[in-house]
Amino acid sequence: MRIFLIILLSTVFIGLPSPLPLTQTDAFRGAPIALTVQLTRQNGSPIDDATVLFFHETQNLFLGTAQTNVTGHAQFVWQVPSAHELGFVSLNATFRGDPERFLLPSMVSIPLTVFARLQNMFNITDTNGNPIHTSVNLGQKLLFNILIQDDHTIPLEGISVQLLISPNQLIAEGVTTQNGTVHFSCILNHTITNEVTFLIRSMNHGFYNGTENRFRISIRNTSVQLIGLPAFWLLRCSQSISGRLCQNNGEVIANATIELLSERGLLIGCSVTDAEGRFIFDLCDQIETIQTNRFLIFRYNGGSGYETTEAVVGIISGLADNPFSQFIEIITPIDLTQIIHQLNIIIVSCLAIGTTVITLKMKQTTRRIVSH
Repeated sequence: MRIFLIILLSTVFIGLPSPLPLTQTDAFRGAPIALTVQLTRQNGSPIDDATVLFFHETQNLFLGTAQTNVTGHAQFVWQVPSAHELGFVSLNATFRGDPERFLLPSMVSIPLTVFARLQNMFNITDTNGNPIHTSVNLGQKLLFNILIQDDHTIPLEGISVQLLISPNQLIAEGVTTQNGTVHFSCILNHTITNEVTFLIRSMNHGFYNGTENRFRISIRNTSVQLIGLPAFWLLRCSQSISGRLCQNNGEVIANATIELLSERGLLIGCSVTDAEGRFIFDLCDQIETIQTNRFLIFRYNGGSGYETTEAVVGIISGLADNPFSQFIEIITPIDLTQIIHQLNIIIVSCLAIGTTVITLKMKQTTRRIVSH
């Protein structure tokens, strides 16, 4: 990363005090910082082809030089050592003068604060320790295992860490232990859309600058089922039907709309599940309409990360004793005389075939006796 710092050096024909120090500027350990200075006369005209020297005052080191261009600017890029101490340091840019052009020396201090960037290392797993990469189920519990290190991969204790859902919804926060770790958990509930972006944010601590990581995952549609519904509904016994909506793992789904449809798919009514996932339909006013159907359809149209599901309940009218009789087409009886005639033909045919078989068996037996 480059940080550009513009410094104004003024030099005149007679001696004047050095320019005032600049405000504190941030630099990062192991990263370059570009220091740009401009050398001008007192009237503001630029001084070109002049050598500017850069020094590390705190460590008493010579860093390098740069030449001014036609606008009086000179740029020096300093690579902050990766082992540089953190905190406040001071550099300076110095012009030693030019007697031939009657230019006197000039110098300006460059105050810097050297920071280090934190590194957020993390992995996300389910409750069984299986890694989570790109997608999860709605209602699934995620475990965030976070390690905070400095720029030398040394674990840091006492760093505040936040877990958020984008853009800025705080889920959990904590402080790293002696080994630099902190652990969070999160359950993806029904308020989550089909995609969620997590933010893992380590906060500034002393001369360590915090870092933010983003982790995006998609929500798979979860299979659901309608349970507790009867296979058949007897009209003469009850005028209401109830059931429950839940995920395949048994967790209930609240505030979900259940539709009741006729066998032709016409909407009869709707019901909303309660906190226990239960729904109930009171069908007192629809008895006449319902009894013309052979079955009813209960449907949940999904959404919020859940798949669509439906269940069928057969209808038994008050006149039916056999629940299956309503689903079997009635066959027109055949005339009794025709049935007896057909039975006679079948019996005669069977007797004829039997007689033939017995005759053949007797002939074979006679041949064996004669041969002996």
